[in-house]
Amino acid sequence: MAVTCSRAGRPCFIADIDPSNDEQLALRDVFHNACKGFCYRDIAGLARMYGVTTRTVDNWKYGLTYPRKDIAQQIINWVEAGKPMKQKRPFPEDFDMF
Repeated sequence: MAVTCSRAGRPCFIADIDPSNDEQLALRDVFHNACKGFCYRDIAGLARMYGVTTRTVDNWKYGLTYPRKDIAQQIINWVEAGKPMKQKRPFPEDFDMF
């Protein structure tokens, strides 16, 4: 004799969202394409600018992680501007060591 069991309870609902319309996907693609050409100088400069480790920027470069949307947009703009850098001198110009 078969034992029957009642499966009464709440019905299972799944959100009806089309995952192919991801607005962030286009920004992520542009960001990762911008990061592909980073050299060590770029990685170190960005790490100092945002106060993160060089490993974090390496992860951005290789597509392992993604920064906040505003930081991603700033980096895309920086790459499009030609990756400008400022050199920080260890001593002020008027400092006399000897």
